[in-house]
Amino acid sequence: MEKIILVVDDEPGYRDLLHLELSDQGYTVLTAGGGYEALEILNKGKVDLIITDMKMPKMDGLDVVIASRRLRPDIPIILTTGYAVEERVQEALARKASVCLRKPFNISELVGLVNKYSRV
Repeated sequence: MEKIILVVDDEPGYRDLLHLELSDQGYTVLTAGGGYEALEILNKGKVDLIITDMKMPKMDGLDVVIASRRLRPDIPIILTTGYAVEERVQEALARKASVCLRKPFNISELVGLVNKYSRV
């Protein structure tokens, strides 16, 4: 069964890298440049897991977690951050983000988490 991953990040190079790496692992990867675009994608179709950056303009990762939980309370969410305010990260985890991965991270670490959470 095909697993669909939604990557949300305002940095195009980062989105492209994750798209390439996760596609190579056999996942179908959708990308969004921000939270509002991510919610449109989530509303339109099947998504099995979300990877979202914490620091983004207009709608940050915590906002994505909160809005996604309203639409899909069961979906695993991997939060990535390079320089987030710790309180926002802790609130995202309290609101059921599955895990927070600190940047820079090893791509194999991310793939391992995607494999773990996409089986749920």
